[in-house]
Amino acid sequence: MTTKMEAELFCLHCKEDTPHTVVYVGQSLKRIKCNKCGSALEIKKDKLIEHYAVDFIERVFTKPYRMTKELEGDLKKFIISLPIRIITKPYRIAKEVEDLISGRKDE
Repeated sequence: MTTKMEAELFCLHCKEDTPHTVVYVGQSLKRIKCNKCGSALEIKKDKLIEHYAVDFIERVFTKPYRMTKELEGDLKKFIISLPIRIITKPYRIAKEVEDLISGRKDE
């Protein structure tokens, strides 16, 4: 999953705190871009893929535990949402991988 968030960070080019857009793929940092001057720091694709693979494997191994916690929390909600999640999960994973490999800019 690609996630964008805004943060106030010190920009090395502007020499001041400015708003930045921070982009993650899964739990791996992909890019930080200054919204004022446009300078960006981007993680190399091979390192991003390496970290994404580790994150993905961890998510796969922890899925049974997370599903059990959901099941214990709200059985009705879990049962109702399960068919939709089963159908959409392959699409969501494919979208994550596509975003990662294509290097799409998400802005």
